[in-house]
Amino acid sequence: MIDETSMMWFQLRERRGSIHKRSKFLKDATSRRKTFAAAMQQFEEQMTAAKVVTPATGPVNLYYGLAQAGMAIAAAHAPGQWSFSSHGLQLCDTSPELADICVKPEGNGAFQVVASATGSSGIGGPVSIGGLWASLPDLCEQAPLPGADSPAALYVAPDLRSPMTIAGSGIAMTTFYHEPPAAKVHMKAEMPDPSRRQLWLHDLAERYPAFHGWKADPLWEEYERGGEPEFAIRIWLPGPVTKEPLPATEMGIILDKLAPEHLYRDDRYLRPSLEGGGKAAPSPLMTWWLLLYSFSMLARYQPRKWTDLLNLDKPGCATQLQYALEVALSAIPHLVLEALDGKPRLLSKPLLL
Repeated sequence: MIDETSMMWFQLRERRGSIHKRSKFLKDATSRRKTFAAAMQQFEEQMTAAKVVTPATGPVNLYYGLAQAGMAIAAAHAPGQWSFSSHGLQLCDTSPELADICVKPEGNGAFQVVASATGSSGIGGPVSIGGLWASLPDLCEQAPLPGADSPAALYVAPDLRSPMTIAGSGIAMTTFYHEPPAAKVHMKAEMPDPSRRQLWLHDLAERYPAFHGWKADPLWEEYERGGEPEFAIRIWLPGPVTKEPLPATEMGIILDKLAPEHLYRDDRYLRPSLEGGGKAAPSPLMTWWLLLYSFSMLARYQPRKWTDLLNLDKPGCATQLQYALEVALSAIPHLVLEALDGKPRLLSKPLLL
């Protein structure tokens, strides 16, 4: 049976012959068409090379593969400037621990052009590798980066309350009712004391811009997973109780504004701001772009530091880095395909054995 990554590459290759159906810019622009074709070929070859080399070199292939995919995306979808000749980014001081190293914008280069072409937020100043890592559900769920204390992407599940039972005149009746869109947000932490919860909710809204407009329910649930404390809060959009349920499609559109589905159907995540001030984080594609740019610059220009970070025989982040590079091999083709098509391509979540 063909795996999901192989199917992604099959679909990416198919787009090279059919992209004109999805792009109004490629029909009459020879330079764009030729650039698209060449860049997609280089994207695939760089990603293939990344599978063969070790993590010492892999980030260079991964980033430059993604940059070529970005050139193809811009050629297909950018209404104005679509070519670029610089990264548009710069790595800051590389002496701190990995989680604290920052990347910042520089001029108007590849990052800015592709972010604009895909409708993603950019960055206005330095953002840390730890913050980027924590904001990606692909990484923060399974492999948190040591030394990072940035807000992480939070798992969100749609939630409907159970029917309520009303006792009147000695007779118990069950009545069904439907509230405005509601969801449960799950936190990997100890639940705050009741006296601190209002302040905690205020801080949550500051860190997660999409939370604005939603209200917290008094329902707080504490539990453990894998021996670690977790808790959940119920949130909902203000509105009246209704007699009819909201259609699933409309419910999904509303929840997408809070926590879009990511990779798998029904897997929703509330992502934190990287810069504060209510600014949304870059899309997952552009967040991976920032991470892989940072890793590639370290691998190319700080090879001793990079290979030291990859040393499995000393405490640190070597395991997490190798995991991230493995995840990138499947995540990047998926996100590039979504960007070319201009819509999500959600997978069925595999069953856990």
